[in-house]
Amino acid sequence: MRITNSMIRRNYMNNLGSTLGGLEKARLQVETGRKFMRSYEDPAAAAKAAVLSARYARNEENIESAKNTQNWQDNQEDALRQLNDIVTEIDKNYALSAIDDTKGVEGREAYATSLREMQQAMVAALNTKFGNAFVLAGNDAKNPPFELKDGKVLYRGLDVNDPGVQDELLKMSKESSYIDLGFGLSFDEQGGIISSSAFNTSFPGINAVGFGQGEGTVNKNLISLAGEMAELLEQEEFDREKYEQLWTQFGKGSNELKDQLAVIGSRSKFLETTVNRLETEKVNLTTQFDTTVNIDGAEAITNYSWANYVYNSALKVGTNVLSPSLLDFLN
Repeated sequence: MRITNSMIRRNYMNNLGSTLGGLEKARLQVETGRKFMRSYEDPAAAAKAAVLSARYARNEENIESAKNTQNWQDNQEDALRQLNDIVTEIDKNYALSAIDDTKGVEGREAYATSLREMQQAMVAALNTKFGNAFVLAGNDAKNPPFELKDGKVLYRGLDVNDPGVQDELLKMSKESSYIDLGFGLSFDEQGGIISSSAFNTSFPGINAVGFGQGEGTVNKNLISLAGEMAELLEQEEFDREKYEQLWTQFGKGSNELKDQLAVIGSRSKFLETTVNRLETEKVNLTTQFDTTVNIDGAEAITNYSWANYVYNSALKVGTNVLSPSLLDFLN
């Protein structure tokens, strides 16, 4: 078989084109820092990169949701701390001072006035807002949850001491509002969210101040108790025994409030841990994506230098391979 110059030239040009393609690929790697520009260049890496990109986007959404939830949770905790400060003040100082007061009606009225002011302060703390939403309103965040009206304490329009609405108040106290923070959101057979697969952002304020009656038909609601103690202090005939009853129940409610504050605190700690975990996952995903898609700068420059060397060498070889012959002229 005779090998002609045209055959050599054709093969050379094909190989030179491949070499030039390698040089162009190496140049693009240096410019962009990527291992490949099109998915067909490395299908396996491209498929892995697509999965990592989707996971990264979901992780970013979860981080944003978790941080927004943290802000919401912080407002809930701040409101409960304000409430706890007021309740602790009444429990430790005003109640005992009023019982031991020897100044008569005028002295007790001063304490009664303070108690009523603290009633208003408790309502204000429980009606704390975050943006346009009330943080302690359960599932009805659009309207202020608590109201002090004609001596009655209302939670979402219901008298907290009315025996006829206790079942409804109990239902409200158990309301939940879940948000997906990347725990693997899942549902039960009835279509309800499985609590362990999401985070509950709801905290009905009625749990903080209580509702219904305690021992001896004494009201359990802390705001109501403060008002009832003020009424006793304003009477000419001071009923110490009744006052002692109310103050004892108030002390129990104060302890229950601290328990609820501990619940909020544990939620806040859990959210902090969740955000840290998501941030760590973000770093890991970034590292995996970088390893899959991007090329090391030193490696890219080395590849380009080698591809350039090969191309220049091919050009030099071509000056000898493509020398004209007699057959070229005969053709």
